Order: sequence, then structure tokens, then C-alpha cells
Amino acid sequence: MRILIFTDSLSLPRSTPEVCHHNDTWPERLRKLGHEVCLSAIGGATIKTLFKQSFYFGNTGYFDLVIIQSGIVDCAPRFARQWEVKLLQATPVLGKVLLKALNTNFIRGLRNITYTKPNTFKQFVDKFDASYACPVWYIPILTASPAYEQRLPGISKNIERFNQLLPVERIIDIKELTSNDLMSDFHHLNSKGHQVITNAIIQKIGNEVS
Repeated sequence: MRILIFTDSLSLPRSTPEVCHHNDTWPERLRKLGHEVCLSAIGGATIKTLFKQSFYFGNTGYFDLVIIQSGIVDCAPRFARQWEVKLLQATPVLGKVLLKALNTNFIRGLRNITYTKPNTFKQFVDKFDASYACPVWYIPILTASPAYEQRLPGISKNIERFNQLLPVERIIDIKELTSNDLMSDFHHLNSKGHQVITNAIIQKIGNEVS
């Protein structure tokens, strides 16, 4: 099967906070199972950024399946908007001080902002769906553990809200995923987590084909 994948950093190998090697990532596991995999992954990308990559692939009819893993960057509670962060980063001394001072849960709760609004997220889900003749499947945003919610208040509610915007019939079931399958940052997959995702994709492929 020819599979085109769009993701943020969740499909990529990592060296921090723990190590996950390239061979252990779920796209590479799919490739080793005999599938032709084309991966377009950008760390820290919103769904809007990922959709821009569709320009390079287009609806050529080449791919049999598109898989999208996106949303945690979009929905996480933020203390500043993306353009505000870039502006502060461009001011070396004062900007660094302000970024550190503003990066608190109090400010996040006060401002109540995300990089992507829910309606905008849904618009880009619809754009992905309209861009390909083959099925477009979605890996939902990984459920937040109590420890993640404690570190980043509001993340659980936001994840649930954004996941509800995905087409139910084309969501890859990852209910088998537990906190033991995640790194200590609570949202990146460890090697076990990548295997769970791989198994879920293979199971859905089997169900759809049969």
C-alpha cells in the first residue's frame, strides 16, 4: 500500500527527553512491513503548516491512503500567540526576560489562547479531506494523563474538543495507548507507543480491506 503521512514531531525519532530511534518510529515500522511510505513531518507544526505541504503531493491518485497526526501543537494552552513569541524572540535581551516571565500557567489561564482556533482546525481537516481521492485517516490527539493536566491545566479539555472535530469513521483507534507508551514529557511516543500506533493502523487497514 502507498501511504502518505503528514505529522508534527510525533512521528519522528527523538533524543530528548528520552531516546526513540528512527527504526522504532511508526512510519518506519509500516515501511518495514512492506508498505511504501512517504513521510512529510515538521516538528512544532500546526495543521495549517502541514496542509501547506499538500502542494507538493497534490491529488495525483498515486497514494492509496493518507494518514494525518496533528493537533497537539494547535490545541495546547499558550501564554502567547505565535507572532508574539516570534516578536519577543527577535528582541534578544528584553524578549528573553519577558518570555520567561510570561511562561506560566496563570498567564495561560488568563489569556485562554491556542495557536489554532477550533473552527480553523476543522477547516483544515476539511481541506485535507477534499485534497485526496483516497481515504484520509486521522490519528487523534493523544489523551492527556493526570500528570500532563497538572503540568498544563486545560490541556485535557482542549484535546477532547479538538478530537471531536475529526471525522469519527476515519479515526484510527488508539485506545490501547497508555501513559507507559509516552515519554516523560507526556505527549511524545516512546518505542512502545510507536508500536501501538503501528498496530492500530494495521488493524484498521485490515478491517477496511476485509
